Amino acid sequence: MKPSICFIDDSEFEHELVREEIASQAPEYTFVQAYTFEEARKLLESAPPALFLLDLWGQDPDVATPVITPKPALAETASRIPDLDSVFEGLDTFPGDRPNEYLKRLFRIVDGWRDLFEEACAAVGQNRKYGLANLRQVREIYPGVPAVFYTRKSLISDAVAMFRAGCDGLFIKPTGPNDEETHRLTRENAPGLLRDLTRIIEASRAS
Repeated sequence: MKPSICFIDDSEFEHELVREEIASQAPEYTFVQAYTFEEARKLLESAPPALFLLDLWGQDPDVATPVITPKPALAETASRIPDLDSVFEGLDTFPGDRPNEYLKRLFRIVDGWRDLFEEACAAVGQNRKYGLANLRQVREIYPGVPAVFYTRKSLISDAVAMFRAGCDGLFIKPTGPNDEETHRLTRENAPGLLRDLTRIIEASRAS
């Protein structure tokens, strides 16, 4: 029997990508695809997978009324984010470490947009509870089976939370300007992802 990789994600588009662009390039594996951990357990029956491939961000059931933040509210928040002029203002005459100061100023812009993104996600009910809850259940029910995250919206704070929770790796989903390009990038990145997953599986078996 071929080893299996269990993919848990709440998005049909992500399942389509894995089915068409990743699983199709991995005849050595059986891909089990589920939307929830409970569904995954039923599909796996009594045969543990070789690895869990988990999405991180998903819909939070505790958010009763998800809302899309209106454009004016986003614009008001965005207006408080520093612009490029603030990066270069006085930089030529800065008396200290200019490259470091330049990067610090740029990061203030990145940090501002990251905060805006997290606020918008919170309003619409999307956060990392989904993936971390799935990881906890994996550790309880399938101890010893490696579990890695495969995510598109991961932030630095997410990475800290994932590794504190004991995940075995983090991989970023390729993202294009449209669905067709995202399919193409996923297809092109699939061989490298599969090699990395195989290394994690083999290391787990050897330990």
